[in-house]
Amino acid sequence: MKYIKSYIFLTLMVVSLVGCKVDDLKDDVNDLKDRVALIEEQVKLLNDNVEVLAYVLDPQQKTIKSVTENNGQYVITLSDGSVMTLSIGQPGTIVQPEISVDNNGYWVVNGNPTGVKAVGEDGKNGEGYPEFRVEEGKWQVRFGESGWSDVPGGDLGTGTSLGDQFFESASLSEDGTVFTIKGVDGKEYSLPVAAGLECKIEGSDNGTPVPFFNGEMKEFRVKISEGNPLAPIYPAGWRAELTKKEAADANGYNYTLTVYAPVIGRATVVADNTNEIVVRVNKGTLWAVDKLQVELE
Repeated sequence: MKYIKSYIFLTLMVVSLVGCKVDDLKDDVNDLKDRVALIEEQVKLLNDNVEVLAYVLDPQQKTIKSVTENNGQYVITLSDGSVMTLSIGQPGTIVQPEISVDNNGYWVVNGNPTGVKAVGEDGKNGEGYPEFRVEEGKWQVRFGESGWSDVPGGDLGTGTSLGDQFFESASLSEDGTVFTIKGVDGKEYSLPVAAGLECKIEGSDNGTPVPFFNGEMKEFRVKISEGNPLAPIYPAGWRAELTKKEAADANGYNYTLTVYAPVIGRATVVADNTNEIVVRVNKGTLWAVDKLQVELE
């Protein structure tokens, strides 16, 4: 009987110890999940703010259509329908790359020149903006589809709070026509807001090119409000025409974009596999632009 009691006591001790280890393991897993979620949020904050900074430096003929604010976060809608998010925060304890633009207009990451142009000049756009991610505790960066590479000195650290390194403040004028952004470096940018200027091609935001057969013609609805539409831009071999409807339809589309695919094999026409059809509208110094991705089957 004595041995049976000892065995029961020993069994209870083992079960108790195993239970403690399981609880500790659950705590570790939960801490890891919280850490991963925090890092993902920091990556999103960084990429969103870099996108806004890239627009400030190189607006690419896209006009701000509207700005809405909620608890220090600004949602910026551009004239082509695309949306950017700007967050006003405080420096956090998570170590993130330092991003700047040198005197020649090139992106600099953690003090290292990238050779990628941030600022458009002489009628040309910039060459894109950096996108960041975290891989195995280190920051990585890429430009466009160039492939990921480690950021020099890009250790993530062990911080536990989010931060924002780009923008100190932002404000919209009382009449809603000027959006002002102030960077942590003290630089201030005033951007015009043209609520009525819009250029939207139906289906342009689907993310995939519209397929065309050899010589095929397709029509797309276009919504243009205010401004003066210009003739579409299209690549060699393609053709595009913009015509105004007699009346706007129920969804406000008031123009028709007619796109003609090239006829391969006729004369010497050669076309790229993937192309952009561009529709532009201008009002004084303001522009609204939208692009339709097309490809030849």
